Amino acid sequence: MKMGKMPLPKKLSYKEKKEIHRERPPFLAKKAIEFTENPKLYDQTPTKIEDFSGLYYEIWKISSKVYQKEYWGKQGQWGDNYMETMETFLGTGEAVLDTSDYAVEMTPKQREMLQKLYTMLDDFDGDGDSADDPGYGINDAAIIEDPKFDECRRYARLVYEELSGDDLDSWEKSRSIKP
Repeated sequence: MKMGKMPLPKKLSYKEKKEIHRERPPFLAKKAIEFTENPKLYDQTPTKIEDFSGLYYEIWKISSKVYQKEYWGKQGQWGDNYMETMETFLGTGEAVLDTSDYAVEMTPKQREMLQKLYTMLDDFDGDGDSADDPGYGINDAAIIEDPKFDECRRYARLVYEELSGDDLDSWEKSRSIKP
């Protein structure tokens, strides 16, 4: 999966690794460190669900109201927002769930949960009664507070934990952050 010039390997300091672990749940922190220190991993063909760390990242962002309030819609047109998160999740999720070319290795439970989350979010995105998304983070605050999106967020949390093995409650407590 080449995407241009590969970044150079960088040996992270203890302080840099600690900051990554503070900002991201354990699975995502581990993957971020691995990819920074060994960029050749970008060239490997993903075959297992664990290889799709970008998908995990989007699921975690969908599951975290704290993240959403801090980042969505705050940086203008090119920042992180609901629309960007949904486009990435739905695109990658569709590719992972599509078994027409080859099946991504995952347990039946993981596949079922990921499919349910995909359907929930696709339905939310197309629901005329849900908070409207004109794009670029313009209405992200309303989406974050939408009760239907809260249901998606709670389920995304379960999916993230099932896929990653992380306990988000423990991680958040270690950071003194309320979900």
